[in-house]
Amino acid sequence: MLHRFAHNQSILFWTLNTGGWVAYAVLNYLIGIEANNQPPNYLVPSLIYAAGGMTIGWGLRLLYRAVRELNPLLLLVIAGAATTLSAALFTGFRTLSFMLFYEPEFLDSLSFMDYFNLRDTFTSVYIIGTWSGLYFGIKFYQTVQRQNETLLKAASAANEAQLKVLRYQLNPHFLFNTLNSISTLVLERHNKDANRLVTRLSRFLRTSFDSDPKRKMALEKELETIRLYLEIEQARFEERLKVEFDVDKATRRALVPGLLLQPLIENAITHAISLSETGGTISIAAKIENGKLCLRVADSGPGKTTKERGESELSEGVGLKNTRERLEVLYGDRYDLNLETRRPGGLSATVCIPLEFKQ
Repeated sequence: MLHRFAHNQSILFWTLNTGGWVAYAVLNYLIGIEANNQPPNYLVPSLIYAAGGMTIGWGLRLLYRAVRELNPLLLLVIAGAATTLSAALFTGFRTLSFMLFYEPEFLDSLSFMDYFNLRDTFTSVYIIGTWSGLYFGIKFYQTVQRQNETLLKAASAANEAQLKVLRYQLNPHFLFNTLNSISTLVLERHNKDANRLVTRLSRFLRTSFDSDPKRKMALEKELETIRLYLEIEQARFEERLKVEFDVDKATRRALVPGLLLQPLIENAITHAISLSETGGTISIAAKIENGKLCLRVADSGPGKTTKERGESELSEGVGLKNTRERLEVLYGDRYDLNLETRRPGGLSATVCIPLEFKQ
């Protein structure tokens, strides 16, 4: 409701315009009875003055909206002239209202200039000038806010597009190898196994492509998807691929970006399991450390050092590079991604992100 109020120009104007002039009426009344010894019914003329001020404000709004696209210097000149003329009009209106209410018998004796005495006109210039200043100040603030909102929307759209590109860069070898496994099973007439693998692949791809790349999910949901992925890989590698999970119960409801672990597991399969004739084990762990959610994917592969493998292979591969860039977009500098050599063999990739839970 507040958002609608702030973005509806007419409602905002009339609320502020009415509220401001009512406040002026109250203040004028209090000064009148305290400092100028006006009678209690002075509230009525004060409200009449406020009604005149609201009407003048409405007229100024129409004028300012008509000339708002002009050169700033010319706009300033027009605003100054309009403020001065409006102040004189307001002074004359106040004088006429006061005389009609209290001293109607003296109206005929007043000259034209009596309606615009200098002291009251200066006061009116101050009042109308303040009104104009607030009007342009609010308009400037709204313009800045709209520009900021546009920039934020543009940045958000750019981030979302970047996330989608990174998120949907699934390793093509995974898909080709899976389809090849399905083809082999069909040729060998293992139709049930082929059908089971197609079903798993379908569920995994549907989860992958239907999920919003900016949306986070509970870790237990992420692990369900990862199990689908690993079941597909186990169909390819059979007994050569073993999987272990060590997930603390306290982490299951923690929020993580969708398919955060898939590129890390893909990396482990590519550089560990597929290179070994006997295969190996992939361990997936989750725990809370120092107030952060830490996820670890470890393999029992050769465990070569960064220098032996090559810096680019560890740091610039598509999977790991995309993981880093996704985390950068989502968390800025509030994440860690570390690769370590294990003993007696293997590598581990550890991701630590801010600990968040679904509200």
